[in-house]
Amino acid sequence: MLPEEGVNAVRVVIALLVRGHFEELETLTEGRRLSASAMADAVDRYGGDLISPPEEAFAAVEESAAAEADGERVFAVDFPLWTAQEGRSALAARLALTEVMDGVWTVELIALGAP
Repeated sequence: MLPEEGVNAVRVVIALLVRGHFEELETLTEGRRLSASAMADAVDRYGGDLISPPEEAFAAVEESAAAEADGERVFAVDFPLWTAQEGRSALAARLALTEVMDGVWTVELIALGAP
């Protein structure tokens, strides 16, 4: 199960996506995988208006894989996005969350697309 601090990192990423703050998200993720323009393009291609998911969606966050490397815990998460048109959509954010120190997390947005 993903620790609460990891779930909070997911909340931050999803909130930035929903608000369309792609540049801020690129800064947060250090642009490791997706640039702000790539994020915007993926959302535009999908065609829906992103909305905040219900709180229970965050309560149900589960990692699809977990590993430990160099003393850091790494979790892979596929989080479904919600749109005004569909509710829960086929669009998902694929994330890698790393606990670099106790309670300190980094996040990487690996992809936006169908899981």
